[in-house]
Amino acid sequence: MKNILLFIMIIFAFIACEDVNDKHEEYLLEGSPTYAGKIDSVDCYSGFYKVKVSIYPSVDVNRKEFRVYWNNFQDSVVVPYNEDYYNETTGWYDVIIEGFQSKLIEGYTTLSFRNYDIYGNKSRQSESTVQIYGNDFASNLLSQGVTGFDGQYLNFANRNGVVGLLLEYTTNQGTQSTIEYKQPIEKLKIIGLESDLPDFKSNTKVKYKSLFYFEKTDLDSIYASNFSESNPIILPDPLILESELVHKYGFEETFSFMAEVYEGESFTSTSDQTWCTVTDNNETGNIEVTVTANASSSRTATVTVSVDGKTGDKFTKSFQITQSDAIRLDDTKSEWTETGLADENASAWGWTLPHLWDGNNGGTGFHTETVSPPILFSVNFGQQLQIDGVEIVPRSTNIRNPEIYEVWASNTATEVGVERDSDEWETKAVEAGWVKLKTVEYDVWKDNNSRIGHIGATEKYQYMRIRVLKNSAGNLAPMNLMEMSIIGYE
Repeated sequence: MKNILLFIMIIFAFIACEDVNDKHEEYLLEGSPTYAGKIDSVDCYSGFYKVKVSIYPSVDVNRKEFRVYWNNFQDSVVVPYNEDYYNETTGWYDVIIEGFQSKLIEGYTTLSFRNYDIYGNKSRQSESTVQIYGNDFASNLLSQGVTGFDGQYLNFANRNGVVGLLLEYTTNQGTQSTIEYKQPIEKLKIIGLESDLPDFKSNTKVKYKSLFYFEKTDLDSIYASNFSESNPIILPDPLILESELVHKYGFEETFSFMAEVYEGESFTSTSDQTWCTVTDNNETGNIEVTVTANASSSRTATVTVSVDGKTGDKFTKSFQITQSDAIRLDDTKSEWTETGLADENASAWGWTLPHLWDGNNGGTGFHTETVSPPILFSVNFGQQLQIDGVEIVPRSTNIRNPEIYEVWASNTATEVGVERDSDEWETKAVEAGWVKLKTVEYDVWKDNNSRIGHIGATEKYQYMRIRVLKNSAGNLAPMNLMEMSIIGYE
């Protein structure tokens, strides 16, 4: 039995040897395979639905072309080794491959490379992976944010890779304007000279998307797919006037009236009354107004101010100057006395309250002790007067003026009953029969020019009380004045 098995094994071994010999003879007849020289080096560069391929071929005098494959070898391109693709500076062969968008190919993609020689021999395969930018990539890009509008500039946040900006905005004519910037943007000027967004319409949004460039070897810069937008941008008023109404009296006077316009723009003003003349000073932003004494025509002048070269309601405004026939009641001052009311602020350094109506602007005035507001002082006119205005003359030096003060009046000198800084003072003053005629406010009054606060009382009162809420010298500082006059009617 063992001999039979051994015989069978020898027969199979003999047959196998015959097969091997047959294969060996076949290979010997065909010869060894021949390969073209393999590509030496490959560099790939990213673009938007395209890539740049740079090839440094191996030394092979028979080389003819190289081929690039992708999409599992379903797509390819053939690039001949000729001067059309040769880069003399680098010694490499360059080609830009496009056509990825039609097949929605983007993201990291593997490219395969082979050399071919003039005999049709191919090289061994090389591979390289490159990122192809596309719509999906762009849709995930976040534009730089808007940090806010500061009254003149629209400010943008920094973001890595941002190299430009595309924006759309609405003009005052209702049309859409598009601007493209090919540099990083941190702020855009909206108001003033050389505006970046000319004729921008207030209370509209800016739509924008950032332009990105990530690697210095990339072929393309890429916009974020979607527009972002700012909040509505409300521009400040293009023409700001100091007030709508100015009260003046029957004596000649020249004064400055503020008119503010955007940077680089100018204004023109006109008056409809001959007794009121206006001169524009665009350098200072003031209208110099001169009124003559006791106008015989209308006692109200309308001054119209317009931004030069602009049309529309917001670029033309007006204010009125009324010339009251009230007069300074200086001849009544001889009857004025202190009221003796409690909680009045004590005088200091001999500058007592009666100096406010002694007619001496160059000598001694009224000076309080160091005290924080409210500061109270009052006067008994000795008769009933209709208070149309209160004129105050400051001290020439060491100026401490009342920048905010209330004018109270009554026909009985009744005590309020609470301290001057009490939260109940106003309520108690009304209960005691006092009437608050007016609150006079000056933004800044640190000079020694006199000012008239228009009060406009419609009734006559014997007692007037001044309650100072803000001292130009600040809290815990004394207040000093030279003279006070009443403009009104006996």
